[in-house]
Amino acid sequence: MIGRVFRLVDTKRIEMVLREVEFEDGAVLATPDYLSICAADQRYYFGKRKREILNEKLPMALIHEATATVIHDSRGILSKGSKAVLVPLIEIAHTDGIKSNYDPANPYVSSGVDGFISDFVALPHSRIIPVPGEYLPIYVFSELLSVAINALEAFESTRVTDAGTIGVWGDGNMGYITSLALRCLYPGVEIIVFGKTLRKLQRFSFADQTCTFDEIPRGISVNHAFECVGGSSCEAAIKQIFETTKPQGCVSLLGVSEEAVPINTRTVLEKGFRLIGNNRSNAEDMRKAVSLIQDSDACKKYLTTLISEIVEVKEEKDIAYAFEQSSLNDFKTIMKMEI
Repeated sequence: MIGRVFRLVDTKRIEMVLREVEFEDGAVLATPDYLSICAADQRYYFGKRKREILNEKLPMALIHEATATVIHDSRGILSKGSKAVLVPLIEIAHTDGIKSNYDPANPYVSSGVDGFISDFVALPHSRIIPVPGEYLPIYVFSELLSVAINALEAFESTRVTDAGTIGVWGDGNMGYITSLALRCLYPGVEIIVFGKTLRKLQRFSFADQTCTFDEIPRGISVNHAFECVGGSSCEAAIKQIFETTKPQGCVSLLGVSEEAVPINTRTVLEKGFRLIGNNRSNAEDMRKAVSLIQDSDACKKYLTTLISEIVEVKEEKDIAYAFEQSSLNDFKTIMKMEI
């Protein structure tokens, strides 16, 4: 069948094109409902990636955080009208000992292949996660939450000291979702969030303590740290983490920087840090995220506060408006697709 896809062709320029939606045996045909704009989408849209990367990737449809309504299931498992979360990882390769989201042979939508800004998608059952019960816009955060779950599982398998006190550096979306995942999955730990903006830090009411980067109380320390800052501030955040984290702590890196970030390896050696790189997630991580949202009233409550704005998309110009708003909003901008 023929469907529309809305591709970014250059900085701040999105165009609609018609494409053939390949509906293979066993596939599920669905129409995207809620699409959440993330920092990676913003970097592409606003041209904040290197020109050679943009030339290589574009034209490309953005968005990898999405929920959808099922139109037809060729296997008859999912009923028409049922709701689902879409999995952005395309698992082509299965390499022993390597988690699928770290295998370079497995594409991730909106990073080299078309994302979910379209009127139809056809996906295998392995990339469709049913949403049981009440269908809420917050399920669009399942992918972001799954990234935090992926990071926490790596942390748990790596740490050699008590969880104790955990510090999260970053008061944006990734810092919020990581702190919330910690609160839900490690209810006994003390969580301290370090951020730049008091206005944003006030949203972290589930944390035990918050403080700004430049007003850290004297003598404060953490057992482990999660870096969710990224960008140009990443270097300063990592330096502060190294100063604040106790010996043999895990330092989990989730923030993305376009430039190389210098790290004081002497401190890593002297304190015996374990550095953990975390990136993306796979379908199993996303299933755990959907279950956590479903089972935890606290998770539902606090994910709702992550929504800054829901933009109804009825025509192409609304997509551009949503992206412009996303650069102004403190937290998440969601597109409700009605186009």
